[in-house]
Amino acid sequence: MTARLPLKLGSSDARGDDVTHWQRWARAYAQSYAALMGPVDGYYGNSDAEFTREMQRRLVAAGHAIAITGVFDEATAAAVGYAGAKPPATERRKIWIYTAPGSGASWNVGPSFELGELCRNILKINHQPVGYPIGGYLGLMGGDPALSYLDVIGAQAAEFARLLRTNPDVTEAMTARRRDRNAPVDVEIWVSGYSQSADGFEDALVHLFGDGGEFELIRDRLNGVIQFGNPSKDKTGIARKTRPLWLLRLITNVTTRGDFYAEANDEIRPLFYEWFIRAETELPFVIYSAQIILPALMNLVAPFLGGGLANPAALPILAAVTGAGSGLLGSVIGGVIGAKDKPNPELIELLSVRGVLTNIPQLVALLAALPGLQAHAEYHLPKPEFNGRTGIQVGYDVIAAFRR
Repeated sequence: MTARLPLKLGSSDARGDDVTHWQRWARAYAQSYAALMGPVDGYYGNSDAEFTREMQRRLVAAGHAIAITGVFDEATAAAVGYAGAKPPATERRKIWIYTAPGSGASWNVGPSFELGELCRNILKINHQPVGYPIGGYLGLMGGDPALSYLDVIGAQAAEFARLLRTNPDVTEAMTARRRDRNAPVDVEIWVSGYSQSADGFEDALVHLFGDGGEFELIRDRLNGVIQFGNPSKDKTGIARKTRPLWLLRLITNVTTRGDFYAEANDEIRPLFYEWFIRAETELPFVIYSAQIILPALMNLVAPFLGGGLANPAALPILAAVTGAGSGLLGSVIGGVIGAKDKPNPELIELLSVRGVLTNIPQLVALLAALPGLQAHAEYHLPKPEFNGRTGIQVGYDVIAAFRR
């Protein structure tokens, strides 16, 4: 028996409404926001109404002409296919969306995950989250402090590749294309990342689908890449990476106004990005950082000293300035001199007295951009730049309107 409609505040099993049946169905249908509901108790209370309002907001975003009332009525039930313990079965579509979270987050949170769930529930697209170890930023965002940003997006790329290799629809398409490069295949692929994972997905796509890549044969089956708060955003992203034209054509950047990482219009943030993507608690990062800090200190306290860190006088000077023991400092200086991975000299110049003094306008601009850190976390909120909608809804519109 299905629940009698409509369900609204005060509906209950005791009145013959079988709310328990609906609550169990609703939790299975919308796992991504089922936490809005209260317990399965046979009573339709405020939490159940809030859950239904969220369901209706998402349906409206998908183009359904229904009112957002918090009442689970016939129109809402028809839109979600409610007719029993679970939505009616539909023919499986060979369309997949792969999603990944931002720094310090689990695979099942964030705007990309929410987008994937919308696509799964409404468009019946297969949603495959990509999980990987949390780390980076010396552990300040959670996770293993020995993992750098580069380690984390490397793990993301490896898991993305593994999931593609084990996807039966991808395997089928690759088999057909190996026999005939022009063979018609059905699989379609969407990708969506947020923040760090947006950057990581683009690196992975270049490697996996680019010229000579493992999945180059089905590059034409990539429908699009929906990116939220993208550090790799063309021209303005903090990463300042150059992407191939084929990938740029696939990317839709959904960006809140002033996003600190996606709208970095100064030249200072990209320099620090180069530094912090290597941040870990292991010695290589200490050496890399020392390559930046020690020359900057030398520029400050001994600009007259020729030979830089290789000058024998550098060790006692820096020991006096830093208070570090000469033994440890000597080892670090030795590591710096022998290191092959050199930092950007512009960052060293920036951190020296002359660099800071000549970059005051950009430093002021950087301070003015700090509110963008908050904007970077607001893709779930209605925003004027999205015409009063959320960034997630904007991304959904792109996918819902797509036709091959």
